Amino acid sequence: MDTKALQQRIEDLEIRQAHQEYTQEEQARVQLELQQANTELRQQVQWLRDRLRDLEERGGAPEGAEPPPPHY
Repeated sequence: MDTKALQQRIEDLEIRQAHQEYTQEEQARVQLELQQANTELRQQVQWLRDRLRDLEERGGAPEGAEPPPPHY
């Protein structure tokens, strides 16, 4: 291979490496966002479970709930 071909190959490899590094960084960022969203969703589910348990213990009616509408 001549010098020009080697230079082109090196440049191509450097470009590929740069794209791979960018992709890895982007994947790490997205993974972190997903982990944070997952944590938030788990907390919300736990809150809902606690709320449901409290409602069931009180007989099913939340505090301050409106009475059912009259049937005509």
